This record gives sequence, structure tokens and C-alpha cells, in this order.
Amino acid sequence: MKRHGFVVWLLLLSFSLFGQNKVSGTLTDGFSGEILIGATIIAGDMATVTDFNGKYELMLQNGQHTITASYVGFAEKIIEINVNGDMVLDIVLEGDNVMKEVTITADIAIDRETPVAFSNIPTIKIEEELAAQDIPMLLNSTPGTYATQSGGGDGDARITIRGFNQRNIAVMLDGIPVNDMENGWVFWSNWFGLDLVTQTMQVQRGLGASKLSVPSVGGTVNILTKGIDAKRSFRFKQEIGNNAFTRSTLGFTTGRLDNGWALSAAASYKQGDGWVDGTFTKGLFYYLRLDKQLGNHFISLQGFGAPQEHGQRPFTAEIGLVDTEYASEVGVPQDALIALSVKDKGRRYNEHWGIYDGELVNSRKNFYHKPQFSLRHSWQANEKLFWSNVAYLSIGTGGGTAPDGLTIPRTDEGQIDFESARENNLSMNFAKPDTRSEHILRASHNEHFWYGAVSTLNYSLNETWTLSGGIDGRYYQGDHYRTVYDLLGGSYFRGSGNFRIDQTNTQLLEGDRFDYDYSGFVRWAGIFGLAEYKRDRFSAFINLSGAVTGYKLEDYMKPKVVELADTTLFVSFNDPVEYNGQSYTVDSPEAVDQIVDWVNLNSATIKLGASYDLTEQHGVFVNTGYLSKAQRFNNVINNNRFGTSVSEFNNYDNENIIAFEAGYNFRSSKFSANLNSYYTIWNNKPLDRTLTIPLDPSDPDSEMIPVNIPGIDALHKGIELDFAYKPMSNLSIEGLMSLGDWKWNSGETATVVLPNDVIYQYQFDATGVHVGDAAQTQFGGLVRYEPVDRFYLKLNATYFGKNFADFQPENLQGEDGGTDSWELPAYTLFSFHTGYSFKLDDYRLSIRGNILNLFDETYVSDARNNDTFNSPAFNDFDAKSASVHFGQGRRWTVSFQIGF
Repeated sequence: MKRHGFVVWLLLLSFSLFGQNKVSGTLTDGFSGEILIGATIIAGDMATVTDFNGKYELMLQNGQHTITASYVGFAEKIIEINVNGDMVLDIVLEGDNVMKEVTITADIAIDRETPVAFSNIPTIKIEEELAAQDIPMLLNSTPGTYATQSGGGDGDARITIRGFNQRNIAVMLDGIPVNDMENGWVFWSNWFGLDLVTQTMQVQRGLGASKLSVPSVGGTVNILTKGIDAKRSFRFKQEIGNNAFTRSTLGFTTGRLDNGWALSAAASYKQGDGWVDGTFTKGLFYYLRLDKQLGNHFISLQGFGAPQEHGQRPFTAEIGLVDTEYASEVGVPQDALIALSVKDKGRRYNEHWGIYDGELVNSRKNFYHKPQFSLRHSWQANEKLFWSNVAYLSIGTGGGTAPDGLTIPRTDEGQIDFESARENNLSMNFAKPDTRSEHILRASHNEHFWYGAVSTLNYSLNETWTLSGGIDGRYYQGDHYRTVYDLLGGSYFRGSGNFRIDQTNTQLLEGDRFDYDYSGFVRWAGIFGLAEYKRDRFSAFINLSGAVTGYKLEDYMKPKVVELADTTLFVSFNDPVEYNGQSYTVDSPEAVDQIVDWVNLNSATIKLGASYDLTEQHGVFVNTGYLSKAQRFNNVINNNRFGTSVSEFNNYDNENIIAFEAGYNFRSSKFSANLNSYYTIWNNKPLDRTLTIPLDPSDPDSEMIPVNIPGIDALHKGIELDFAYKPMSNLSIEGLMSLGDWKWNSGETATVVLPNDVIYQYQFDATGVHVGDAAQTQFGGLVRYEPVDRFYLKLNATYFGKNFADFQPENLQGEDGGTDSWELPAYTLFSFHTGYSFKLDDYRLSIRGNILNLFDETYVSDARNNDTFNSPAFNDFDAKSASVHFGQGRRWTVSFQIGF
């Protein structure tokens, strides 16, 4: 039967070749006449992209067909044709209010015009390669990018560009900044489902083309969603994968209706057990967008969200705990492996889960919902003036769980023994006369309310000069507190920290807050301007922007402050204060919450660049810029989460970044290449984790306080290359290379003024030490082949090397000064992708399959240097001293889609 089925399948493929005709042509810009490279052409169930001369080919059967052409920055064009033999169809795309609004607001770079290094990720690549991964994992196919799944939890991916982590990469969604306003991080679990509505993604490396004052030190990731000019469509997609992964998706769009309205909606639900033990996932994505064209005005209302929960594996572990054979191969000595009490647990091992009431429970669970809403308006006042406005709102609720109280017992297999914890909580004895919970799960909540607006004016002075500028305003409140999440069978919990309850009732129930409870406030006001010049083969720009960032903190749990004429009193919830015969409590009218009032910081950016097309095939560009960047919230205000008071740090001078970049590009009908180099100086880089030192260095029992260490500098430089070769219409070959040289450039005595005005000198030496936490060497390649129409085979390979374990440069003191952290073993990952699409009546059907980590490579993706949490712990800057995350093994997905 299998043989007969295969023969039938071959016959069907053969029959599909008869009666087909070649439809070909060139896509050009209706304004400039320039060719459009990488534009998408769709005809029913077939899709292709234009080559490096803007040309395309489609094989179509006789009859009526609908051709849809789209490109970033242009309105989609739909053409009805009658095919009866080979034909030439040249297509001209025009800009309109809708796509002009997206291009101006989102700052999309244009090939051979915008003088920055960038890569486009078209929809077809997302559909063919994403395969149940987090979106950043797809970007490993762009030069200078390093993305990993960290501990393996769904949505826990992280990304670096040119050695700069997510805090220094601007992520924009339709021109709206999404980096957290307190810490700058991007949590990809909040953006599950965006692949359904993404029109294209663009990665700009370096300072990028954004007009806004955004933290684009390493680069900018622009994600553009589909809108009114998407063609009418409907689709249902079902995916399945390893470890019980399933995802069901439904979406439709009306396209632009005759009355100027358009509606798009999508929903998706996923669940799975996760490749790493205990990393289950459950998530729902919803999306709704309503567009209206009113003459020269365009209005769009959009809302989406992705409530989810997933199990995590947040902590790295000793290499030998996972695999002693691999540990030995990478240099861990036998005596260190013998000293491990737990070993050879395998790559899937996760210590954070156990069985409770017959079900798997991960003590480290992330749960979050961050809906985002936006209202857009744009107006093409005349041929010269265009005005775009967007207002947005984001509301985040959720957090993450962890054990608290006494350490929960473990089973013989090393997993958490929730049943024993419940028995202990319910037991009573002389020391514990009731069912008080000694073991609990707590929840650390990080919620926010964030709104903002961006207004941009664009004015064309003439055919060569264009001016644009605008304002950017944002306001953010982040609420951070800890609660009792699960009493694990007990009746109440009595913690050892602060309680925001009456001292006569210290019995904490589920939902009660303890340990900390505070709010961080951020306000932002920015202004920007851009001048662009374009004439013949030459284009140039200069961009100026400035912003004022304000930070404020209000603590609701630390002792309240009573300001008296002759002294200041601190009154806790559990400890009233007597002074001069009067008792003060938290309810006294004089008692107020501890507040660090608004701290305002200025920042500024200047960027300029130029590109020149030497010939129709050869082009060059150069850009430079200076960014004075305000430090993030936690490096300006000390929330002292578990201490008794909050304060403002004494040292938080701006970070200063100077960047230079030059590039060359080549375009021909079959071959395209981009080569660029960069040189980025980063002065006064803040610490990701503030250093803790004694308030009085001469007192061994002094209170420990966090401080900023100023003067930490780095230099990132490198060369990047990417190319594409299309020797035949059905064969594409792509390649990339990134050679980085990223080093710290600091070796000095840093002077820190403590809150008590004591001058503290801190000596460290990181001069010439390689920056960690990202691969500095990267090679990659891809081959895509279509043996028959609509059937593709794709093999992708990426090599990562020169990757040093993460570390803090200020820790390099004394004999450790100038020492590189442990270098991770290099590795190469292969992935395989295939698919076939066909038409059944008026419906398009497609089947796709993906295999990630094709050869089941064992590799280390993330590492921490000299981890003091290891057991035993070493400080020797080598494999035995590091803790690591192993990358995931072989995974697979299969999907089926039907639509029109």
C-alpha cells in the first residue's frame, strides 16, 4: 500500500506539470522607477520572491488567476489575469497612506538607499522555518545575531546582536517600542502568535534608521503586521510536534472593501509538554484589527494579547550534572566530576518540578498576559505633507512562582517532593501545634500600566529633500510585589520578611503580600527630526533626537517615614515607635510611604549616513552616530528590595556610545552580497546586576548596599557578510559570516561616593578581556530547492564559536584581573524544512514539516563563569567552574493548512 500510495503521489505531481505556462516580469517602484528586490508574488497556492534584478517567475495553468504583489513600504497590488500561454507581466507598486504610515512610523530601511546594515525576514521564511520556536530563534540566520532558548522554557528565548543583549536592542512593533521601560528587557512569551499577523520583519544592525531615541546600540528589530491592503483570505492551520505539542490557528481578513473598511482577526491556541522536563506550555493568542480609509485619511484600531503560562528551567547547572562524558571532553577533570553528588541526569533534566495530586507541577512557572491596543491615524494632506499619529496602551498582569519557607524535600530521583511538603504542612507537633505551612509556593508579580503616543510629520521639500520630525511621549507604572501563591495544604504561612498586615495577625493566606511591595514610575518625553537627501545614485540623512526620562519609586511595605522637627523616624507595620512620649504607627497621619521622587535624566542621539550606487550593481554606504543614553531604572534608584530604606544612587552618568559603520553591496540577476564592518565604542556601561559592598568598609559587620561602578567601557568591532545565489529559478543558496572582536576596555580604580559620603575605591582590571554571553564568530548557509513546483526542500546550517561564558567585568580583581572567562565549545546546528502546497477547488492546501537540530547535536548554548552556586564551586575560569544550559536536542513539527 505504501508503494502504491507513493506512485499515486508521483503521478499527481507529474499531472500538475502539464498545461503550465511561465508568467514572468519585473517589479518596480512607481515613484523612482527602481527595481524592488525580495518582493513577494502570490498566485493562488504558489508564491515566489523577486530576484536581485527585481524579476520573478511563476508557473501557472491555463485560466483565470489572481496575482498579488507586496513589498515593505508599498501598497499591495492585486491583478486579475487570464493565462493562455507564456506571458510577461511587469508590475509597478505605489505607496499610499497606509504603507507610507507604516514606513515612516516604523522606520523601515530600504535596499540601496538607507545607509545601514539590515536583513529582511519575509513572511514565507517565517512560515517555512519558525516551527514552534520563539521568534528570535529565526534571526540566527542574520549576521551578528545570537539567539538561544536559555533554559528551554517556551517563550524564554533571548537574543544578542553584535554582542549587545536585549536591553540594548530596540524591538518595535509597527513603530511602537516594546522594551520594558524599567529594565529594557523583552519577554518573548508575551508575543506568542505574532507570526500569524506578521507581514515582514526587519533586523537593522547598529544604531539603525529609527528616528526615535531608542536603545538601539546593538540593533533594531522591526515587526510589521498586516493591514488593510492584505488580500481577502481565510486560513485554518493545525500543527503537531514532539512532546505532545499541538497548535490550532484560525485567521481571516476581508481585505479592503468597497466602502473603505477592512477587518482582520486571528486566534491561536497551543499546548505541549516541552522538550525539557517540566517545561509545559499553554497559551492563547487573539488579534483584531479594524481599518478605515476616509479619502486621504486612514484610521486603524488594533488589539491583541497572548495570555500564557509555561514551566521554566531558570538556573544553569554544572556540566557534569547533565553529562559527565561531555564534561570530560570539554576539560572538566575527573576529581571534579567525582565530587558531584548528582550527575548524568541528561539534557532534559529540570530540578524544579514534581508530582502533586497526581499532576506535574513546576515550582518555577511563568504566567502573564500583556494585551496591547493601538489607535492610528494618518493624513496625506497633499503630495508633499504627510502626518501620522499613533496612541497605544499596554496592560501587563502576571509573574512567576518559586518555593519559599523551608526547603521542600526531594525524591530519590532528585525531583521536588510536593506530597512530603503537604504532609509536613499538615502535621502537628510541640514545635508546630497547628497546620501552619512551612513549605509554600510564592509568586513574584511584575505588573504594568503603560501608555504612549508618537506623532510624525513628513514633508517633501522637492524631489531631493525630505524633512520629518515629531514627538514621542510615554508613561509607565510598574507594580512589583510578592504573594503567597499556594500553601501546599497548610492553613497559613508565617514568613520571615516584611508583611503588609497588622502585627496582631501575621497569618498569611494565599494572595497576601509579603517581602516587598513597591511601584516604579517612568515618564518619557522625546523629540526627533530627520533630514533626507536623495538625488540620482546618492542618498544621505542626518537624524537628531533628544529625550527626558524621569524615574520615581514609591514603596508600600518598607517602614514608613515620620519627619519630625528634630529627627526622622521609621515605623514598620509590625513595630510602632515611641518618641518623646508619643507612639507612632503606620496609621499615624505623619507616617508616609518611602518615596524617591522624580529623577530626570537627559539623553540625545545624532546619526548621519550616506549611500552611493557606484553602478547598477555596486553600491557603498557609511554611517556614524553618537548616543548619550540614560541609565535604566535599577541603576538610578536603589529599591533595596529586602532592606529597610530606598535611595537614589550616587553614580548614574549617561552611557555614551560612538559608532562607525561602512558597507558594500552587489546586485545582479543571480547573485547578491552585502559586506559591512562596524566599530562601536561603549563608555560607562552600567552593570546588569549592581555590585553589593559594605556601607562602612572598615566594619566587617556593616550593612551591605548596592552601588554602581562607573567607568566600565567596551569596544565592539567586526565584519559581516551575507550573500544569496540563485543559479536556477528553483534553486537558492544563501550564506553568512560574522567575525566579531568584542572586548572590555577598562582597568582602573573606580571611585564611588557612598550614601554616607564615604569615598570608596574599587579596583578591577578587565582590559582586553573578551565580552561574554554571545558567539563572536558565526558562519551559516542555506540551500532551498524545488524539484517540482510548490514542493520545496530546505537545509539550513549555522556555526557558532568564540563564545565566552557570561561574567561581570568588575569581578576581575587582583590575580583574576585580565582573565578571559571560559570559552564554550563551538557547535553547528542543522535544520531541515520541507513542504508541498496544492489547490483543491477554490481552496489552497499546504503540508509542511520541520526538523530542528537535525543531527541531535549535544552543545552548550549559555554559560555563567565561576558560578558560586555550583557544588562544589571553583573560581578557575574553566569548564569545571562554569554552570551551563545545554541546548535542546532534535525536535520536529508537522503542519497542515487550508485556506483561500
